[in-house]
Parts: sequence; structure tokens; C-alpha cells
Amino acid sequence: MLAVLCLTACSGEGDSPAAPEAPQSSLEKAAIDAGVIPDVRNVSLSGAFERQSDLGEDRFCAVGNDKSGYQVGMIAVFGPDSKCEGLGEARRNGENVSISLNSEKPCQFNASFDGVELRISGDLPETCASYCSPRAGFNGVSFFLVGEGDAVARSTRGRDIENLCPGG
Repeated sequence: MLAVLCLTACSGEGDSPAAPEAPQSSLEKAAIDAGVIPDVRNVSLSGAFERQSDLGEDRFCAVGNDKSGYQVGMIAVFGPDSKCEGLGEARRNGENVSISLNSEKPCQFNASFDGVELRISGDLPETCASYCSPRAGFNGVSFFLVGEGDAVARSTRGRDIENLCPGG
């Protein structure tokens, strides 16, 4: 049943910013009303995201809003000396997030945001390697929302970049 709810929640978003929102199915509306899934249309990307593992703590933050875009920062940790870390911008259209890192070589990729988890595509351009130490990559990394809003996002720390989301 949960798989059906998740599939239902992921369908129907348009590809262009001007695309109208697809109407919610009765199953999706019931799941949102019951608190089983979030209504992604009412959840901002602004906030702090994390994922912890034995290798370290991955972090993503976003400051801004859907109308004017977001300033973002992110770090993916693969051990004490292995990581990816960068700053950039993001634009969101429903569940689709277009991220452009610009603190090293230009690196543009897509992610998806379901209101709880931000998932980065596994297929990233080669230029994204400029943000990473050897044998590390942002490919396929995901983060979970741990705090909403710009103030929480601004407290997100990196390794080489002390404050991943200083402005907005």
C-alpha cells in the first residue's frame, strides 16, 4: 500500500515552470490528509538536510524560495579525507530541482524532492568531479530534511567551506 501511495505522490508534475499543477488523486489527498506523505506543494526546499553513515555526515542546505530560487551548499563525506563540497544555486519546479554548483567548474544536475528527501541523480557531468577528492562523488547522494527555513539552513557547516549557506 505504501508503494502505491509513493507512486501516486510522484506522478503528474509538469516540466515547465508555467505548467499547471496536476490535480491530486483521491488516494494522494487521503494520504496527505492522514499525514502518510507530505504535500510537496506546501513544503519549501529552504532548510537543512542531512544523512548520516559510518563514513560521515552528508549535508545540504538551501536559502531562498521557489519564486526567486535558492542559494545552496552541500557536502558528501566518504571518510576522514574523502569528500565532495560545493556552493551554488537551485531552482525548483514541483518535485524537480535543478542544481548548479559554481564555486569550482560549472556543475549542473537534477535532483528530486518529495517534501522529505532530496535525491541527486546518479548520472552527473564530469565537471562535478572538481568538487570532490579522488574516489568521491555527489552521484546518487540523498539527504533528509532535518530543519525547515532559512535560519536553520544558515547554520549548516561544511569542512573546507565553514558556512555552506551564508546568504539568501
